[in-house]
Order: sequence, then structure tokens, then C-alpha cells
Amino acid sequence: MQPIYEKIPLSIESSIRIFLFDKPEFDGHWHFHPECELTCILESTGIRYVGNHIADFQKGDLVLLGSNLPHCWKNINGFKGVARCLVLQWDQSIIGKSVEFEAINKMIDQACRGLKFDTGTTIQIESMMLEMLNTSPINRYVLLIKLLDKLTRKKEVVMLAGDSYFCDLSNQTEDRLKRVQTHVKDNYNKRIRLSDIATVTNMNEQAFSRFFSKTMQKPFFVFLNEYRVNVASRLLLETDKQVAEIGFYCGYETLPFFYKQFKKFKGYSPLGFRKMYSEKLLINHTSCQNEK
Repeated sequence: MQPIYEKIPLSIESSIRIFLFDKPEFDGHWHFHPECELTCILESTGIRYVGNHIADFQKGDLVLLGSNLPHCWKNINGFKGVARCLVLQWDQSIIGKSVEFEAINKMIDQACRGLKFDTGTTIQIESMMLEMLNTSPINRYVLLIKLLDKLTRKKEVVMLAGDSYFCDLSNQTEDRLKRVQTHVKDNYNKRIRLSDIATVTNMNEQAFSRFFSKTMQKPFFVFLNEYRVNVASRLLLETDKQVAEIGFYCGYETLPFFYKQFKKFKGYSPLGFRKMYSEKLLINHTSCQNEK
């Protein structure tokens, strides 16, 4: 998806920027910037785009992005709530090149594809990010190094964009792929034909298929099914709707195909996915009660 360049307003007093994003919804466009970024979701759900990767996100989502990696977080149509997150941005050049920083620099190089950390890590990192909000520039730098060092020691890390991902940062495809994203967001729960989406981009079907596959490194209908499955996973966790109802709502015309696509992208059947997360929530709740 073709991104827009975003200039990060670093101040003359500090080469590190941290802020609390707090709005009714995520309204950011698909964008990139030379600065590295760490985003911690405090409250919200929706779809996260990083390079050619698409997945659902929720409270506790913690993602590290390398330089110039396109990204955005989007709420699903009908989202009711707030979009709140901590965002930390810095110029990679402020990290030293000495042996003490070797692990940090290696991790930042890996973040060129995006790195997602487990929710247990989020709890620790969130408190450090909050501390960085109201401190001096020198203390902010010290905290950044400590934070990044802590992240290098985490084992449960997932790379997001595919290892062959390459983004063309020219302006040629920006408008077309914005239209694709908007059309999918507005119509994922309906039948979307190749001719429909090609018309949206003012291309014929063959030209659109080549264009999308080359840009996103995946066919359009793989992208569409990822989007639908991510919406379905949120509905499974946040509502008590029946699986069949969710499948049809997300645009699937047959349940066997919905089950097949869900298992492909999530590794579980819809019911298995709901059960697994329900058990996790119960364990976490019990653990919290015991701690009290």
C-alpha cells in the first residue's frame, strides 16, 4: 500500500518524541517516516497494517517499527470507544555504534519488517513510556536505552512484514491503493468482485491484479480474506454472536470457506479461537484476583 511521507516534529531540545494519542478513533493515514517508532495500544481495537502485513490489534498491542516502514492503525466501521496509545519516536542515529549497543542495533535492523512483542512485555514497557512523558531530555534518552535493552531480551517476538517485503515509496500508486483500502473497509461484509475493485482504481482486472500483487506481494483476495478474518476474530472475542452469524456478516457466502480461511490465518477454527482466548482471559482474571 503506497504510503505518505510524514515529517516527525522533533524539537530542538530533544531528538526523542513521545506523546499520548487520545481520540475517538484512529484517524492516521497510511504513512512512513525515517524515525523509528514504538507504539503501545492502551485502549482500542481494529486492524493494523505494517508493510504487507495485516492483522487485528487490541489493548496491549506493542509494535516496534524500523525506519521508513509504512504503517497505520485503523478502527473497524462501527467502532465505539476511544483510541488511546503511547507513541515513541526517535532518530536511529542517536543510538551508539559501540559494542554496548550491538544488540539494540541488531533489533532495530530486524524492525525494518516490524516487531510485535507479547502482552507481558507491554506491561513493563508501558510504565517506562509513561515515565518518559514528563522528564528531561537527558533522562528520556537514558530511559530509551533502558527500554530498548529490555526489548532485546524478549524471546516472544513476531516479525510482521514478509521477509521479501519491499515498498516503493514513489507517489504513483498512492491514490489507487488508498481507494482499495477505503473500498475494503466500507464493503468487506458484501461480495467484492475483481471487476468491482479494478473499477475503483480505474484499471482493468488483469492490470489491477498485477499492480496489487507487485505492490503488496500478495494477491488482492488474500488481502481481502485477511481483513475479513481479522474483523471476524474481533467479533468472536468481543460479542456473543454465533460463528455462522459472524461468518456471513464478514462477507462469507458459505461457512466451510469461512472456516477454511479462518484456520489459514489464525491457526484455529473460529470456535477454537474463541475458546482459547476465553480461557486465557479466565486465567488472567484469576491470577489478578489471587494477587489481590
